[in-house]
Amino acid sequence: MSNIKFSFLALLFLLIVACGQEEKAEIKQSIRPVKYSKVIMSGDALNERFSGTAQSSKESKLSFKVSGTIKRLNVNVGDVVRKEQVVARIDQTDYSIQYQQSVASLKGVETQIKSAETQMINSKATYQRIEKLYENNSVSLSEFEQAKSSYELAQASYDAALAQAKASERQVESAQNQVRYSTLKAPFSGVVTAVMVEENELVGAGTPVAMISAVSEPEISVGIPEVFISKVKKNQAVDIVFSSMPVQAFSGKVYEVGFSTQGGSTYPVTVRIDKPTKDIRPGMAAEVRFDFGLGNVEQKMVVPVAAVGEDSNGNFVFSLQKSGDNYAAQKKTIQVGELSPAGFEVKSGLQNGELVATAGLSTLLDGMTVRLME
Repeated sequence: MSNIKFSFLALLFLLIVACGQEEKAEIKQSIRPVKYSKVIMSGDALNERFSGTAQSSKESKLSFKVSGTIKRLNVNVGDVVRKEQVVARIDQTDYSIQYQQSVASLKGVETQIKSAETQMINSKATYQRIEKLYENNSVSLSEFEQAKSSYELAQASYDAALAQAKASERQVESAQNQVRYSTLKAPFSGVVTAVMVEENELVGAGTPVAMISAVSEPEISVGIPEVFISKVKKNQAVDIVFSSMPVQAFSGKVYEVGFSTQGGSTYPVTVRIDKPTKDIRPGMAAEVRFDFGLGNVEQKMVVPVAAVGEDSNGNFVFSLQKSGDNYAAQKKTIQVGELSPAGFEVKSGLQNGELVATAGLSTLLDGMTVRLME
């Protein structure tokens, strides 16, 4: 009987311990995680970093100037092409026939010119001869006027033939262009980044066939907030780091500064890399550091904007104080100063290095136990 009682008590003890552990686990899980940041000392943005994206300095969508069926497509995505290299051709049979017809028409007009010129020369000679006879009263006025009229008509026919020849020459040139336009060539050396058509596909004039990007001079496109755009100048030196190459830093210069926003809150700025490598490709993420050269400035204590709330007592933050394995959210009234890109200046109420909550201030309570969100 005593053994049975002992086993029962041992089992009861294990159940109590297990329930206690589950309760502790539930309590731990119920502790609210919070986003946080640190109060820092900052100057007036001597150096600022902005995210950017690599792009080609030259990018071109290639298209035919005439319509037709793709007879030959010579490139694939990723191919390296040279300037004037043939990218694609369309069937030029109809354009070649038009060219040959225009050449034949021009030859016919040239024959007409020769005939009209001969007739004009003969008419002119006749007119000059009769004109002298008329001056000597050897021919009648009607004969003189008839010779003059014949000459003027021959002259007009010759001039018309010359005008028709010029029009025919333009037709030949136009038809020749149509034949030339049926061959699509690369306007510069680069890499094929997209191919939009296939062989035997009917395309219209202006339909994109392929896209080529230059690789010799990659650029970085950066969005600069309005508070800094006035400090960005052309040829300003910058430092560049690509997320895919974090150990390698590049230098560069500002190439273009946008005058207006592109529908957002930032201004477009283009940066050229001084000594790019072949590893830099369009679309790569980059971080560009600008040194605005403001000299030595007074260091100020700064708290993130998201950490500052306001109630009837003024501005406040929830300072996160270490409490065992967790933290206690302590509501503190603070006095803030000017707003800068780094946050609000703290004039009183906080210490440098303090941790503060940066999200969900309306749901936090003074003294609430929280844990830091990783």
